[in-house]
Formats: sequence, C-alpha cells, structure tokens
Amino acid sequence: MAVDSQHVEILGRVTDQRDDPGQPTQRPLSWRWVAALIVLLAAFLGLRSLRGLQPEPVAPPMPTGTVVVVGLTDHSALTGSDLALIDSHSNAVQFAAVSVRPRYIGDCAAAGWATLGAGRRTSVNGLCDPRVERQRVTDWPQRLTAAAAHHGDAVLGTLAASMHGCVAAVGPRAALAAARPDGTLAHYDTVDHFLRDGLATPCPLTLIDAGQQSRHIISALADRPHVTVMVTGIGPPAGSDDPSLQALYELPAAPAGWLTSASTRRDGIVNLTDLTATLIAVGGREAPGRAAPVDGTPFEVRAEIVTAAAAQDHLEAVAALSNAAVPVDIALGVSGAILLVILIASLTARRFAVARPILEWGTILPAAMLLTGAVPWNATRWPVLVLLATLAGWSIALTVVVFAGAKRLNVPFAVVGAAVTVTAFTVDAALGGVMEPGSMLNSRPVNGGRWYGFGNVTFAVYAAATLILVGYLAHRLRARGRRRAALVTVAVIGFGVVVCEGWPTMGADFGGVIALTPPLLWLLLRLADIPITWPKLMGAAGSALFLVAVISWLDWRRGPTARTHLGAFFQRVIDGDALNIIIRKAVAAAGSMFNPLGMGSVFVGVIVWMLLFRRLLPELRTEFTTLHTVAVAALGVAILGTGVNDGGITVWYTVTLAFTVTLSALWVDRTSHLNVIHRAAWHGTPRLNPAGRPGTEPRHSGHAPLGSSFLTMLIS
Repeated sequence: MAVDSQHVEILGRVTDQRDDPGQPTQRPLSWRWVAALIVLLAAFLGLRSLRGLQPEPVAPPMPTGTVVVVGLTDHSALTGSDLALIDSHSNAVQFAAVSVRPRYIGDCAAAGWATLGAGRRTSVNGLCDPRVERQRVTDWPQRLTAAAAHHGDAVLGTLAASMHGCVAAVGPRAALAAARPDGTLAHYDTVDHFLRDGLATPCPLTLIDAGQQSRHIISALADRPHVTVMVTGIGPPAGSDDPSLQALYELPAAPAGWLTSASTRRDGIVNLTDLTATLIAVGGREAPGRAAPVDGTPFEVRAEIVTAAAAQDHLEAVAALSNAAVPVDIALGVSGAILLVILIASLTARRFAVARPILEWGTILPAAMLLTGAVPWNATRWPVLVLLATLAGWSIALTVVVFAGAKRLNVPFAVVGAAVTVTAFTVDAALGGVMEPGSMLNSRPVNGGRWYGFGNVTFAVYAAATLILVGYLAHRLRARGRRRAALVTVAVIGFGVVVCEGWPTMGADFGGVIALTPPLLWLLLRLADIPITWPKLMGAAGSALFLVAVISWLDWRRGPTARTHLGAFFQRVIDGDALNIIIRKAVAAAGSMFNPLGMGSVFVGVIVWMLLFRRLLPELRTEFTTLHTVAVAALGVAILGTGVNDGGITVWYTVTLAFTVTLSALWVDRTSHLNVIHRAAWHGTPRLNPAGRPGTEPRHSGHAPLGSSFLTMLIS
C-alpha cells in the first residue's frame, strides 16, 4: 500500500497542471499579469527609443561639374595606387565595399556594367565581350533577350534614359552601361583614343572601362578641378565565379566617410545598383520625389576620416563575414553530427544524464548563434577563432542562465530556452537588427541578398520558439482557470513577434508575416474553443495578406529614398511591375524544394512530423496540454514559410529541426524525472550519488521503467 500511495501522489503531481473542467473558465485578469505585460511593453519601447538615438547617415551634397565613373574588373583588394590616392585625399574621400553581384552570382564583369546601366540586376548570358560600331552596341538585341530571360525585369539603358545630359562611354564594356534603351550611344571612345584626346569628358557623366590604363587615368582625373571621380569594382573576370565584394571610393567628396544606402543599412557597404541611383540623383531628369525605375537608393555617408589602412581593413572585415563563417559552420555541423550519434546512443541506453545536456544545448544554440553578432569578430585578426570562441562563450553563458531560470521557476529547460531565444531576437529587432550582420544565422555578403532585417533561418527559429513560449504560457494560465488571460497572452506576444518580424525598421520580412499570422490566428481560435471552418481559415490567410499590405504601404509612404524592399514592392505593384518578381520568387521557392537536397529534406521532415504527432506528443500532453495545438501551428508555419519564401526549404527544415529538438528535450526532461520518482516509489527512497543527485537505475526485474527506449517508442 505504501507504493500505491506514492503512485497516487505522483499522478497527482503530474496531472495537477491539466485543464480541470470544474475550474472557473473566465477568471478576471490579475493585476500582476497586466503589470507584467506593461513592463514588457515599456522595455520594448525603451529599446526602440535607444534605436532612435543612434545617429543616422546623412545625404551628402551632390557633386557639381563632371562626374567620371571608372569601373575596374576584379577590384576586391586595393592596389598601391589606390592606397596612395586615398591617403592623399583622406579628408575628402568616401569609401565602401560594393556588392557587384548581377542576377547570377559569378557572372562576368560585362554583367556588372549592364547592371549599372539598368539599375537592376541582370545577366548577359555569357556575352562578356561587347562590340561597338558607329556609336551602337552591335549585339544589343541579344542582350535585351538575355536581360528578359526567365522573367528578368531589368531595363537596359535606364541610366542613359534617366539622365538630363548625355552619357559618354570609354571602352566597349562601359558602353553597356552608357547605352540608351535602343543600344545607341551619345558619345563613345576607345581607351587609346580617349588617352590621345587628353582625357576629354564632353558629357556631364562619363563611364570608363580603363583596363590596363586605369591607374594612369584615375590619377590624372583625380587632379582635375571640377571633376568628381568614382572608382568602383564592376565584377569578376570572365571564367571566374568569385562573388566577393569589391572596393568603391569617391573623391573629392564631402563629408569624408563611409558610404551606405537604404538598400543595405550597413556602414561601408553599398550595392552596384545604388551607384546607378546616385548617378541619376546627380544628373537625372526625374521630378523631385519621384524615383527612377531602379532597385538601388542614393548613397548616404557616415562622416569619418577614411585612411587607406582603414579602407583595407574594412574590405578584409567584410570579406571575413563570408569567408570565416564557412569553416565555423562546418565545425558546427561536424560537432552536431557527433553529438547526434552520442544522443541516439544515450537515448537507446536510457542514459538521460548524457542526452539532456545535448538537447538543452540544442534549444539555446539559435540564440547563441544570433548573439555572435553582438561581437565584432570579423574585424579581429583571427576571425575564425574569435567566432568559435564567441559561439562557445554565448552557449555556456546561456546554458547557465537557462538552467538557473528553469530551476528557479520550476519550468522545463526547453521552455526557458524558447523564452530566452524569443527575448534575444525581440531585443535585436527593437534595436533595428544591429546583430544581424555578424550573426551566424544571417546570409553572407557574397550572396548579395538580405542586407538587413530577418532572413529565412532567423524567422524560422524565431517563429518556432515563439509558438513554444506562448503555448506553454497558455497551458499554465488555462490550468489556473485564466482562459481569457491565456488568449490575451498569446495574442499580445504572438502578434508582437509578427510586428517585430515584419516592421520595416525591425525584421522587414515580407514572407514571415504571411507565414506566421495564419497559424497564430488558428492557435487563438483553438484556445478559444471556436470551431475551425474553411471560411475562418480563408479569413486568417486574408488577414495575413492585409497585414503585410498595411506594413508595406506604411513603408512606401516614407518616400523612395527611405523605403525598404517592402515599400519598393508596393511601388512596383502600383506601377504594374510586380508580376516578374512574384514569378521569380515562386520559381525560386519551387527550385529550393525540387532538387535532391530539397526533396530529401521534405521526405525526412514528413517522417519526423509523423513521429512527433504519433509518439512524442501523446506522452507530453499531461504536462503541456496545449502542445498538440502548438505543434499543428508550427507545422503550418513550416508549410506556409516554405511556400511563400524564395529559399523556402530552409524554413521547412529549420522549423522542423528546432521543434524536434525542443520536443525531444521536453520528453527527456519528463521521462528522466518520472524515472527518478518511479525508482523512489519502488524502493521507498531515492538512491543518491555522492553529488546528491539520483543515482543509476537499480538492477532488478519485474517492472519496466516509465521512460522506455526513445527509439523503441518512436518506431514501435
């Protein structure tokens, strides 16, 4: 009877958090709960105010006189002449690393020149050596075809068509940027003729493909009064697939400093299309307040004296963001594979003391990867080692914090880990995404994709952690009879995360809003015990589109020089020019799935979700009564995120992995705890090891432990 009594007590502890139909379902909101929400809101607004105190870059005065752009092939490092020129003009030079990526990574320098002329990324389909005869690019029709292929929307000749005066070209590749929409040129010279003519610049804007004569031409033009020289990398040589960012500097310029733009929001980094927008802003014929049909935005500058050494260090630091991340990702992947083998072996042998720390580390790893962006590791002398040390340091610190919080609050480690993850991502969003550039979750500069806000991986981790957190809070509140408080909590935190994800000055993620809003609404309907119908599901989908449309409209209202890609897309919808973007993103999303890696991820993911619903979730329902509903919402995020993002398969496997790790951690935590209680009930008192912790399982037969083999449970 002693054993039976203890088992009754155990069951009482296990089930005391289950929903009790006899409890009141509409208890009033407590003042402590309301105060907690007010404190959270005040903290968030405080962080946003800190973001507002950060100095903004300024729009520099537009150059007067003649502007000359010298494009250099493979200009990823500064030459001796560059260093000397920058040092001699350090009080009047503006510098940046420029992303020269055309439509396809690794396309030749001719594609960079065509992109400069179109103001949108384009391709030349291998036509890397243009010819010019009688002031006309001879193969212009083929280049128009290449630009329009596969729903391309670049309009060749946009730069020349938008300028008030003429645009001159020196060199055949420069002609691709200076040509009018019909392929004709206002003025064209070969490099040799340009030199013989004394470097004459008959037009307000001259584009030069100087080749071997670049050093002489740049030095000569830099000494001329009333001439502004912009030197920029334009792309890799033919046959190279190097996507590295290249050097861009302008002199004389005021104020001296680091160039940036609304397209990148990163000091010292711009896009090649931003140069197009800047040239049009200098000498364009567009009416004030009306943007040219280009994807870039005019240069802004963060004032500071730029030395040659600082410029070179900056190029190396930007390159490290891409190059150093690769070996660290490989090291993390290899470590993860080793830990996975150890995890499977420990779960099979029911060695939960080994499995628990592995899974607990997995729950806080995304937050640690984000927080690497809080340290300028890329600007150090050994970026790989510093990044590894930063990741390890954050992992240890977060593990200690989450372990202490879980013990203090008597809450599962995985739930506290989700709360820490949501907090870290929300703080970063409130501060304007300041940690994203150096975060291991962010895309790399060589990709030339997302420069600011939250990308697919960041969104997937943020959404999965948010659903776990709000689901557990709802479970605890409902267990106390506070169903109304549970609904308000899910709505406030859930849609607060949606706003952080999609707001232009925070996450700026179009697809994230669409993917997260319907599952959150579905979760609220389920928690409110409202029947789910097809009209309600369609309404949830429509509300997501409405919300993202409102955010995009508000961003659009900020004006063409301040818009993010959300507002820019809204403008393209107004112009009737958005269909090609939608088609390209749909094709990219399908392409991310319909390849060996994508199909394999989908197949494995489907199996994993089936096992979660059939095996793990039923065992966790008593301790986490809303978990099944949360899991359905998470699966919805994975499916929707895969469908509406151009790299959608990353959302699928990231949400799947994050949710699986969290559920496995919850299961191991519960099972190991019940095993300890079971052994205590079986023997009367728990066996303790010298450290005061429950010892190894007693060797006896006659009763199987409550925590049977993890793998056996999954496959049985």
